[in-house]
Amino acid sequence: MKRLLFISALAGILAAGCAQTPTEIGTGNPYLPLWEHLPDGEPRVFEDPDNPGQFRAYIIGSHDLRYGSYCGPDIRMWSAPVEDLTAWVDEGPIFTYNIDNQWDVMYAPDLVEVNWRDGKREYYLYPHSRGWGREALVAKSDRPDGPYTVINATEDGRRAVEGSILGFDPSIFVEQIDDPNDPDYEIGFRAYGYWGFQRSSAVELDQNTMYSQRPGGTYIPYFIPASFRYGVVRKVEGIKEYPALYKDQKPEDFNFFEASSIRKVGNKYVMIFSGYSGPDYGLGSSNSTLRYAFGDSPLGPWRSGGVLVDSRGIVLNEDGSALIERNAAHNTHGSIEEINGQWYVFYHRQSGLNEYARQAMVEPIRIEVEEGPGGKVTISEAEYTSEGFEIDGLNLYKRYPAAIACFYMGPTPIVQEYPNFYHSGSYMQPFYLNGKTYDDPYQLDVNCNPVVNNTDGSIVGYKYFNFDGLKAGKTSLDINLKPLGVDGKIDVMIDSPWESKGGKKIGSLNITKDMPQEAQDVQIALSDLSEYKGKHAIYLLFSAEEPTQSLCELYNFTFVTDNDSRSTIIVFALVAALLLFAALLGKRKKK
Repeated sequence: MKRLLFISALAGILAAGCAQTPTEIGTGNPYLPLWEHLPDGEPRVFEDPDNPGQFRAYIIGSHDLRYGSYCGPDIRMWSAPVEDLTAWVDEGPIFTYNIDNQWDVMYAPDLVEVNWRDGKREYYLYPHSRGWGREALVAKSDRPDGPYTVINATEDGRRAVEGSILGFDPSIFVEQIDDPNDPDYEIGFRAYGYWGFQRSSAVELDQNTMYSQRPGGTYIPYFIPASFRYGVVRKVEGIKEYPALYKDQKPEDFNFFEASSIRKVGNKYVMIFSGYSGPDYGLGSSNSTLRYAFGDSPLGPWRSGGVLVDSRGIVLNEDGSALIERNAAHNTHGSIEEINGQWYVFYHRQSGLNEYARQAMVEPIRIEVEEGPGGKVTISEAEYTSEGFEIDGLNLYKRYPAAIACFYMGPTPIVQEYPNFYHSGSYMQPFYLNGKTYDDPYQLDVNCNPVVNNTDGSIVGYKYFNFDGLKAGKTSLDINLKPLGVDGKIDVMIDSPWESKGGKKIGSLNITKDMPQEAQDVQIALSDLSEYKGKHAIYLLFSAEEPTQSLCELYNFTFVTDNDSRSTIIVFALVAALLLFAALLGKRKKK
């Protein structure tokens, strides 16, 4: 009898498991929790100090905490094992600076590892402290996560010492020396510094200080040509040519604004920076792109490479006649990093109604290098997506926050009146954690920034889901949302929001004004999706009887597949087999 009860219970569990596909929480893009506002992120891979031989990816950035202005009082770090780039953990504030009972504001930082010939390993942090006379502060630690000690402050801590040369948005490139014939072989490395806002400078650093010019080393006060707007170089009195450029390179091609960052790819050097975009997208001039240049040495000469990513997430309109903005113009900052053989570009996006709630984003890129002097570096322009590190496509059966949408469109374009944005349609509402901590930073009750202002004519899109994982059966889209007392409808489209561009409506949900105005799960029955393989985009189209009123707020969603007859047959066959086995076992024992 006990055996039969056990089998019956097992059968019930199996049947329940087939009735609905279990879900888990996904990350997507932004790849950090939505409440974490970490812009200006500099990616690095270092050996895990607590697990020798294992490596972690680190993102080091400033920290938007002031609501009404950029950045905050600390440099923030998150890390993840290179084997699982969806498992990011908060390493906390690795650097703050309080002087005269006031916190310095920390802008875009950099962090580098230095390996000396004698085997000593050190980490140098360049926090871009915005306190008066302290912009060029440098700190050192024996661990990437700190604690860090300032090494170039005056005795009273109020200023950087004389000779501290670095400035706005500092970036450091450290080149290890393995050639015994190299004059720096006994030291083990050379170091270079780059900085500048609407001006680019570079210097060969003194290895003994890591903050001053190397004695006899090169200093280039005007390095990469800076632009006033797209295609228009800022004129500098007395500067007729830039020594760090190839002679045939046009200065106006770079469009440098700020945020230098250097990486080595093969035998080439790649400089990433925040740059202007403009006519190449058919839109107004904006510093919302990461651009790149390349050369044969850390100090050039350089050639312009083009655009790495545009954080506005631009797209063609329905008739293909023009490009439209999904996000208003704003700044971005970041770099590239190779992790497990895959190159990624790291950048940030704006959220909410102003420029002060920026989020960390990432996309995969491809890099091709022509070896030899003067060889070209070609980097694919990254597509703005919802995937994050799930580069094979989002998992249909994970539950994702609605705010990982990469496509926001209203009935009229977004208007920017610096520093504010005005949306006629959908956008993500920011949420600040305000010092709270959680065991699971991705749990949906805190990682739930809603998508709001879903007015008539709004579109919210997600690129891409991997339909190779689609299970057999009837599939629905389960959305957690809050109706707002308006009659309307949500249409679900696949591949495009417009049928004229290959999109297909696969489901629809009516929202009524009588529905309770509280968060609830609703299911949208979808048409047969079995024909879809590989990656596909999903779009939510909103229509409402009250054109200017939001139909609902979106919190999170997942796909759900009910059991089909084949699954039911399999379950019952399994149960029958278990019952038969139990009966046979009982007979043996009686004998």
